[in-house]
Amino acid sequence: MIDKIQYYLVIFFAKFLMLLPKKVRRGFFKTLAYLTYLLYNKNKKTIEQNLKYIYENISDKKIKQIQISCYKKLFLTILSIIENEHLSKEEIRKMVTFENKQYLDNLQKPFIFVTAHLGNLDTLGVILGEFFGRTVHVQQKVKNPLLYNYMSKQREKYGITFVEKHGAVKHLVRTIKKGEVISLVIDQSIRKSSATPVKFLGKNTYQLATSSLLSHKFNIPILPIFIVGEDDKYKVILKEPIYPNGKSIEELNQIQADIMSDMINKYPEEWFWCHKRFKNSAPKIYQ
Repeated sequence: MIDKIQYYLVIFFAKFLMLLPKKVRRGFFKTLAYLTYLLYNKNKKTIEQNLKYIYENISDKKIKQIQISCYKKLFLTILSIIENEHLSKEEIRKMVTFENKQYLDNLQKPFIFVTAHLGNLDTLGVILGEFFGRTVHVQQKVKNPLLYNYMSKQREKYGITFVEKHGAVKHLVRTIKKGEVISLVIDQSIRKSSATPVKFLGKNTYQLATSSLLSHKFNIPILPIFIVGEDDKYKVILKEPIYPNGKSIEELNQIQADIMSDMINKYPEEWFWCHKRFKNSAPKIYQ
């Protein structure tokens, strides 16, 4: 019963939001983001701890700027989950520009997209589905099955297929064997048993090895891809494909870590600093 109530409340709220002018609903969500920044200290503290760990001489002004940006990006991504359901193909194509699109145009399937929690990942998924066909994404299952099924069906319209994080590797292997494309987000904190040591943002830590293991096993390339921007003005940035070519799992993982680190350093206000990325390698910074 609780799942049904929650589901219908979300659907009602989503439909109500879409009746509002775009500027009004986005202004409302930006205001919610700023109020959350003012009133909710837990994630704000984590952002500060991460920033001071990575950038030792960062100013308080810059920390505040990135904190506010993190909250804004989070709320606008939530809003985009609602808005993207109603996008036409023409609207999707108008809202994005590409950097290094030739890397993708010249690549044959199967291959592996990898990205970080940088920018609006829901919108990136919609763009990938529209421009490049079906992709299989690993997703943490939403606890409410009605909402999970609703979100899955909506994303299927744009060629996005979700597979649950638990037991995802079997699905990914089947997808690759069928000659299709998978997409992985690999920048979160991870158990050491599922990871390899890397230097990430200049610090020793651990990184998910799934993309490297699959690339190595099936001899297929890894294509780093990122999205930056907001308010229907997005840029999708592609990096040169990474081919296994005799590289070890550790080498492949470090190459990806270097690329993600470079992107985060270039666009620090786009990254999701409020997760405890280094809790398995430097837990004391969160005390």
